[in-house]
Amino acid sequence: MEEQKIIETENLRKHIKKLDIDIYGVANMHLLNEMETGLPTDLKKFLNMFPYAIVLGAQYGKLGKKASGGKTALFLEEAAFSIMEYLESKGYRQLIIHTEDEFDPINRLGFISLKILAKTAGLGWQGRSLLIISPEYGPLHRLIAILTDLPLQVNQAIKNKCSNCRKCIEACPQNSLTFIDFKDHPTRREDVLDIKTCLGDNGCMVCILSCPRLKK
Repeated sequence: MEEQKIIETENLRKHIKKLDIDIYGVANMHLLNEMETGLPTDLKKFLNMFPYAIVLGAQYGKLGKKASGGKTALFLEEAAFSIMEYLESKGYRQLIIHTEDEFDPINRLGFISLKILAKTAGLGWQGRSLLIISPEYGPLHRLIAILTDLPLQVNQAIKNKCSNCRKCIEACPQNSLTFIDFKDHPTRREDVLDIKTCLGDNGCMVCILSCPRLKK
């Protein structure tokens, strides 16, 4: 099985490289057996069906400094569908967790948190803005994931490196962010982010642009 994982992981890497993806990783879904979901589901059965998550990330400026989040999301969608077709051709299950999914629009929750998947897949840590901070690129602009049962080598999570930095909190024009001391992630999103006042869906990217780890 381990030899198969090595072969399949290398073949997947070659396929993803052709898609011009900035950063990707593979998460062990069984590490997330207590995560909340935006829809009622038999989580144990679900994780047995999809034990791996291939997570893709796009850096800010990937498609140009003026490209919207929507354009970046579409770029990732095309890549995800290519990977889905690749998995399907090999006879494995595939399920895309889309970047704009919201199954609970009131509480702004998707079926599965892409940030949790990205952290588990080693793309980066969760910053003070709750964005995923990549060591290579800083705060990632958009994420997408493809769940599968293709046996793959998984990546390891990265230790949080924000320390006591408050740049994004101080820069937020809506004062939507609150400093909470956490090592991995806050207990509740609401303790850190006021989702009702956040202008992220309206094109605000101040928390991305103010991050000292952003690749210039």
